[in-house]
Amino acid sequence: MKIALIGAGPRGLLVLERLVAWQQAVETPLTVTLYDPFPVGGRVWRQDQDPHLIMNTAAQHITLFYDRTVEDPGPVMPGPDLAQWAKQDAAAYIGQAGGPNASAMTQAAATLGPNDYPPRALYGYYQSWFYAQMLRRKSQNMTIAFRQATVMAVKPGPPYAVMTEAASENFDGVVMALGTIENTLTREQAALQRFAQAQNRFYLPPGFPAEGDLSTLTHQDVVILRGLGLSFFDFVSRLTEGRGGTFTVEASGDLTYHASGKEPHLLAGSRRGLPYHAKAANEKAPGELWPARFLTGPQLAAWEKAGPLAGDTFWQGLQREVGFVYYSLLLAQRHPHLDLAAFQSAYLQQPEAAVRALHLPASERLDWDKLTTVPAGELQAAIQNYLAADAKGAERGSKTDPTAAGLEVLRDLRDAVRQVVARGLFSDDEYLDFFLRWFNGTNDFLSIGPPALRIKQLLALSRAGVITFLPRQMTITTQGRYFIAGTKTDPTFKAPGTALIEARVPAANAPTAKDPLLTQLRHDDMATLRELQLAGDRRFQSGAVLVDRDTAQLLDSRHRPQGKLFFWGVPTEGVNWLTTASPRPYVNDVNLRQANRIARQLLK
Repeated sequence: MKIALIGAGPRGLLVLERLVAWQQAVETPLTVTLYDPFPVGGRVWRQDQDPHLIMNTAAQHITLFYDRTVEDPGPVMPGPDLAQWAKQDAAAYIGQAGGPNASAMTQAAATLGPNDYPPRALYGYYQSWFYAQMLRRKSQNMTIAFRQATVMAVKPGPPYAVMTEAASENFDGVVMALGTIENTLTREQAALQRFAQAQNRFYLPPGFPAEGDLSTLTHQDVVILRGLGLSFFDFVSRLTEGRGGTFTVEASGDLTYHASGKEPHLLAGSRRGLPYHAKAANEKAPGELWPARFLTGPQLAAWEKAGPLAGDTFWQGLQREVGFVYYSLLLAQRHPHLDLAAFQSAYLQQPEAAVRALHLPASERLDWDKLTTVPAGELQAAIQNYLAADAKGAERGSKTDPTAAGLEVLRDLRDAVRQVVARGLFSDDEYLDFFLRWFNGTNDFLSIGPPALRIKQLLALSRAGVITFLPRQMTITTQGRYFIAGTKTDPTFKAPGTALIEARVPAANAPTAKDPLLTQLRHDDMATLRELQLAGDRRFQSGAVLVDRDTAQLLDSRHRPQGKLFFWGVPTEGVNWLTTASPRPYVNDVNLRQANRIARQLLK
């Protein structure tokens, strides 16, 4: 049997590991070929990227090894998570592998703790080491090969013809995990690019923040950064510490930034106007999660039986989950004289009434508006206060600080949210208007942010005058030779810049994706998009590649699977949910489940 894995990033490697494990159990002669235009690890985790760029997941929460918590049963081949690997195997492997970052990554691995946030390049080394482990662990009647090439097309089968520019080869099964894909420019982006070219200015459209060439930017530039999510922090790092600037830790624990003189001035803004909330410092044991108390299995089943779920009802349930953890920690720490168990029992029955009965001051109530909106007052001072409080809470930890721990619930209950999506509990209208257009952005802002270190660095840069925050509802226009940052909230506000960076990765949108394979699959009707049927006989075509959620089989325009042709990951965002999350050990991780399910189907 011959299998092709298109994409040699984490998802492709997860399936490879499952094929190695299952092949030893079934003893079927097997040849597996991985394809990727980049080295093993893929584009996002390249080993040669700026070593200052770090992940937003703690090292012990990253793995490529299947474990016994996974509900989809399979053979277990234990292996280290990223933190364990850094202590055990990293130095020897990185020294042997070499590369421009080898010395920096060896040092990073040596000092990496389980709850530290590793450089992205180090995860790239972990993945290439993992691939080498698979070559060693495979049985004698299994062959594994890697082709560093772009797959141009996959033709129907079986056998399925996998075609690169140089060759074509037939396979019995194909798994495609294409990851994030660049898009053709929107009309606005194309206009901004033409303006930059005509006026000799700098414009960077959405892309991979490790790759954009920033070398032409100097200390005389004023750079507008549009977007305050994870890519924003990467660009800020590249333009500050990546330019030789340094941070020192004061006695208070705050950071002070020491400029190199090579930094441009940064103007930062977005629609919300606030950087993503910091991740709480991990205090949990491996596999430990806050349990569901409202979004339970029986509750999801009851919603499914009752019919379409209202977005407000779902969001209220999630807010109640956060509130249970928040108020439990708040009472234990600040009101030990109150009966915590009695409150928790009352809260589980009538949450809002239980909170009212506490008669807490407003400053101690869980305020969702305060969590998601720009504070009142002079803008720079208000955001600095927000950053200081956010970093302090996050550093207190995921089981200590009421707010940080409460927001951690949004991360721990991702599987419940996935079940809501997978079971189709929302009507198509509610799925579009509430879930895709509102909930996703709010959830990202609250739960997938950077480590507290990045927030502290941002605060130091603001205090040093390197970065200025723009009002919310940011807009971009041009005037003369300048990009103009404005705001919908004040038509008189104008902030000119000599450069504009779209600080976000490309959206998952198959119709505009610049990928020859995805284009071919759609052209040949081997792939189609998810379409929503809205009220009033309206239709909305999403940019998500349509797959069977259970099997991960690619579906054609008649919604038919095509045998052992599988497709998963980022381009399915909108059919599946939160497809960029890293595989996490000991939590019955969805990525490990899906990889095992795909491997079993391939070898059936």
